[in-house]
Amino acid sequence: MANRSLLALLACTAFAATAADETTYSVQQLFRGAQYSQMALSPDGERLAALAPVSGRQNLVIIDVGKKTAAPVTRMTSRDIVWFTWLNDKRLLVRTGSFGMRDMESRGGGLFAVDRDGADPRQLGEGSNEQMAGGFRAVVRPLTFVRALPGATDDFIAQEIVIDSQRSGTGPIFRINSRTGRRTNISFGQPDKGSESWVVDRDGVARALSVSSGNRTRIYYRAGADAPWKKLDEFGLDAPGSWQPLAVADDGVLYASSYRGGRDKSAIVRFRPDGNAAEQVVAENALVDIRELVSGKEGVLGATYEAKRGGTIWFEEDLAAAQASVDKAFPGNVNRLSPTQDHQRILVDSHSDVAPGSFYLFDRKAGKIEWLADRMPWIDAKKLSPMKPVRYTARDGLEIPGYLTLPKDSPGKALPMVVVIHGGPWVSGDQWRFNPEVQFLAARGYAVLQPNFRGTTRYGWKHFSSSFKQWGLAMQDDITDGVKWAIAEGVADPKRVCIYGASYGGYAAMMGLATTPELFKCGINYVGVTDLPFFLTVSWSDYAYSDFISYGARVMVGDIDRDIEQLKKTSPVELASRIQAPVLMAYGSDDRRVPIEHGTRMKSALDRNGKKFEWMVGEGEGHGFRDMKNQVMFYGAMERFLK
Repeated sequence: MANRSLLALLACTAFAATAADETTYSVQQLFRGAQYSQMALSPDGERLAALAPVSGRQNLVIIDVGKKTAAPVTRMTSRDIVWFTWLNDKRLLVRTGSFGMRDMESRGGGLFAVDRDGADPRQLGEGSNEQMAGGFRAVVRPLTFVRALPGATDDFIAQEIVIDSQRSGTGPIFRINSRTGRRTNISFGQPDKGSESWVVDRDGVARALSVSSGNRTRIYYRAGADAPWKKLDEFGLDAPGSWQPLAVADDGVLYASSYRGGRDKSAIVRFRPDGNAAEQVVAENALVDIRELVSGKEGVLGATYEAKRGGTIWFEEDLAAAQASVDKAFPGNVNRLSPTQDHQRILVDSHSDVAPGSFYLFDRKAGKIEWLADRMPWIDAKKLSPMKPVRYTARDGLEIPGYLTLPKDSPGKALPMVVVIHGGPWVSGDQWRFNPEVQFLAARGYAVLQPNFRGTTRYGWKHFSSSFKQWGLAMQDDITDGVKWAIAEGVADPKRVCIYGASYGGYAAMMGLATTPELFKCGINYVGVTDLPFFLTVSWSDYAYSDFISYGARVMVGDIDRDIEQLKKTSPVELASRIQAPVLMAYGSDDRRVPIEHGTRMKSALDRNGKKFEWMVGEGEGHGFRDMKNQVMFYGAMERFLK
């Protein structure tokens, strides 16, 4: 049984929990930052690091598990800590940014190291928030963390990202001392250049390299620091049979995520790249790709996936047994385990579709699971609406997975429905977990359909590749077919369906209004793309000059020269005359992912055609509103608009 005793004392470092409304949760309750958004055990299991609100921002807090004491390590007041990792039992890395944005933008993101008691802080990687200074695009070189190293070393591996007026892409890979800042380039002698992804072994030696350029990917491997690089494979962006190296074991065995061998769903495989041995599949799932490893400082432990619900496949028997014990203690939840180096203490992150999540400490030797903290203790899971995994068939026969949420205690028939379209579009999509937007809508009487349309990345090669150059076409049909499925099932009232989305989802909302005006009563576009030629050519977004725009977008979205007519035909700004339903649009004034010009161009097109719309701008906001006053403004406007 869980012992709910350990971390009640942490309330002093965070916002006090707000009592839940007896009927419907407010915007402030659903969308405020978590009391504890992330936790991680130190390698020796004696301390916990956590992200919690301190001084009005998300900061790093350290908890002594044995003494049951907690103290803030950072006290930032103008920025948030958005990520951290332990380097060893004493020292941590943290990244700054703006917590609460819908997507992490390239600006921001300075990398710092600090001791667990706050001593010896050092900035190691610059942020890129000054990349647009004085009207000129400055050269910035932020760092991306690659891996920690075993033992008590203060060193870690990170790759440099280069952003300047000509390109935005990857740079060298370094071994960095977190106390002195000294960098050692470990990419000397690399056999190829482009957009680079590295695999580094436990000794800090670069062992595998994936290079993409010109829509081709080439993979290289070497047996050690003094061994020559060997080219293992080459394939095109749109070719089946691709794979990606993920880790290398002490014995030289390479772990990879692979579509090879005719697989539609990528599996985690092992093989010896210096021999002729076949791939050994160590983790696979019939419904989804598996691409993510669970790794400790000492090596690979398992793999995670997100199917109908999340799961973990452990490669070590003791961790598989620990998973079974935790799943028995918290049935019906997704339970993510993070073990210490000796596997005797395990941090458990347990969550569900109606529970934002709780953290527990599993002491395997004592056979005890102890409650640590809740992410959002003011949320009562019993008052929320369950998410149901669903599947329907698109018009071309492709099966589309998604989630359907019905208002709690409703009959589930002839309901007003909001179709919520995820951004990206090439991301892992909607998952079975607490979603404040979904619960906001369901609590107000709306059924919510979340289609993981083609292009959503975790559903196999066919699902992914069939999205290429299909913005506004087959990708849009998947959404339309989902609405028709919900109507045919009797869930949705055909006269009361609204479409809503952010980023790519905002684009899809506007396209839905223009291409199937008879289907939607209204539409909501939140920071959405509206002009595809502008999307591909704008010079002041955070993806301008990136390898994606230079190469991948030509295959996946469209070539700005050869496909210009199709790009125009599938741009909402060109289709404003077809829109019949009222529209709500909201943009951030400082958005560098989808510049506000997408919104102002759509606004002008609607104006010219005499269409009804509402317009709002979040001043100082980026790609999604962070400040609570702006969130209250937007979701309040959404609630009134839907009524």
